[in-house]
Order: sequence, then structure tokens, then C-alpha cells
Amino acid sequence: MTVVSDNLIEKIPFGLADYTFSDLDGSNPVKFDGLEFFQSEGGELKLAPMLKDISVADFGETVIEQIITGYTGSLTFSAAQQDMKILQLAMSFTEPITAAVGGETVGLMDAKIGTRLSKKAKKVTIHPRIMGDDKSLDITIYKVVSNGDFTRGFGNEQGNIPVSMSMMPRDGMDASKPGNFFYVGPTDPNAVA
Repeated sequence: MTVVSDNLIEKIPFGLADYTFSDLDGSNPVKFDGLEFFQSEGGELKLAPMLKDISVADFGETVIEQIITGYTGSLTFSAAQQDMKILQLAMSFTEPITAAVGGETVGLMDAKIGTRLSKKAKKVTIHPRIMGDDKSLDITIYKVVSNGDFTRGFGNEQGNIPVSMSMMPRDGMDASKPGNFFYVGPTDPNAVA
């Protein structure tokens, strides 16, 4: 009789993931973990290489190789709460309105024309909840930014705040080396020792 271990069951993909967004240096985390903030729906991550086909005349139009020329990535999920931190995350194209006393964010306004969205980028770690404390399957994207539409429905039903992010290469990127966009597992290959 074969016994299925708990460790094996934990690695079968199921359920929500925790999303932890932070400034690029890891400070000011915003967590969608069922404790700090909630999700109204599960999320979806897409990572894909951008490829260039290589063909030779000897084989007509047959593709004999593909070369990686870049990467695209997107992350979408829905926040269950309205909060200034969540709205800032969902709308990277805004600037904070701050209180005259204390300097806390009390509102948002459109950013000036010519604002670089990369300055609003966040780092995100996606942790499958079923994995518990095991970070071996965590996916970390160095830099994401919301650069699409912000759509918010209003009706006699539960609303949500949709968050849609796109991936950018990390600060300090080096096209001659790997590790410019994301990594899987607990070890950052670009961590400074």
C-alpha cells in the first residue's frame, strides 16, 4: 500500500496565494494574506518569454531554433476592501495628496504628464497558502507596476478593487546575465551578500 505524504499533498496546487507588495527595497509591505487585507477573488500570474524564430534557407520556413529576446509578465487579482494603500497599488498613475499636518496620505490625484511609472513600481512575492511556512515555491517579481485601466463597479452587490500589474526588469538589470525579472524559491540570486 502506498502512503501519500503530507508534503506531497501540500505541493498539489490548490487555493489562494498570499501577495506581498513592497517598495523595491522591501520596505512598506502591503499584504493580501487574509489577515491584513482580503481578496474577493483569487489571482492569476502570467510569465512568458518573448521569442525570435531562427530559420535557415536549407529548411525553408521551418523554425530550427528560438531565441529569448525578453519577457512579459502580468499579475491580476481583486482586493475585497477599499483602502488608500490598495488604491495606490491599483493606480500607479497617481500621486498622493498629503495632510498639511503629519504628512499622511489623505487622497490621490492624477500624476503629472511625463511621470515615469517605473518610479511607482513595487516588488511582489506570491506565496501559495497551502505551502505554509515552506517558501520553496514562492515566486518573486522584482518590479511590477499597474499600467492598465482602473475599473470600479458600483451596484447593489459586493464590489471589489481590481489590481492589474505588469512586470518590468529590475533595477540594476544586466542583459548579459539571468535573473533580471523574477525568481522562484526563497533565495534571491541578486541579493547583496
